[in-house]
Amino acid sequence: MKNIFINIIILISFCFPKETLGLVTKSKGKVEYQKYDSNKFTSSVKKGLGLYGDDQIRTGDNGFSIYRYLDDASSIKILKNSEVVIQGRIDSRNITKNVEVTNGLLNFNIDKQKDGYFTVVTPTSVATVKGTEFWLICNGIEGDKFLGVEGSVEVKNIQSGQKVTLGENSTVVSTSSGNIVTQNMTSEDYEQVDDLNDESGEYEDFDIDTETGFEDSNEESNTSSDSDDDSSIIRIEFEDSSGNSL
Repeated sequence: MKNIFINIIILISFCFPKETLGLVTKSKGKVEYQKYDSNKFTSSVKKGLGLYGDDQIRTGDNGFSIYRYLDDASSIKILKNSEVVIQGRIDSRNITKNVEVTNGLLNFNIDKQKDGYFTVVTPTSVATVKGTEFWLICNGIEGDKFLGVEGSVEVKNIQSGQKVTLGENSTVVSTSSGNIVTQNMTSEDYEQVDDLNDESGEYEDFDIDTETGFEDSNEESNTSSDSDDDSSIIRIEFEDSSGNSL
């Protein structure tokens, strides 16, 4: 009876494979990717790489990556020294989006969600997004700083359960001790946003160019570059859930 139950689970997993949630649209420097069914990271991150639920991306000291969801124009910029787990599911052609951030610097530019919310989870906070743009500086278990660009975000501190709203030109600081406060941006905050925009803008000017990844990676780095004279042509490679190119 136990073997029959296991066989049913295996059969279901083949009948309902993982679906692509998004695509990598930019990658530069030390960027590594771990597929949901793998136990190791690879430095082979190509433009058009399909992303599935429970996939992970991490960046090194000079790493930068952007991925975009398939159902709308929502995108996430992942700057240096960041670790992200991509989650979500497809329901009636809409993607219910969830991102787990272990640490790092990220920009979220989220389209208005048709159904439900876009959720960002860190070790300290949970951010519920309907549609907006903001920066997240996640310092792991120490806490988070949110910088609002436009729209509004509800931020909850996991320890205390207290909720505040991040608005345009405001900041939210959430700590592991349970404290969470919101205030208008200071001149230092505006300068910090400008610096983050400048840093991400520099990387966005590059074509895809991924260097060797982290020291514990067991796979060779692959570098992909566009060699066509017509720069207006974008070729995107898709992968199915088994890693086969389409």
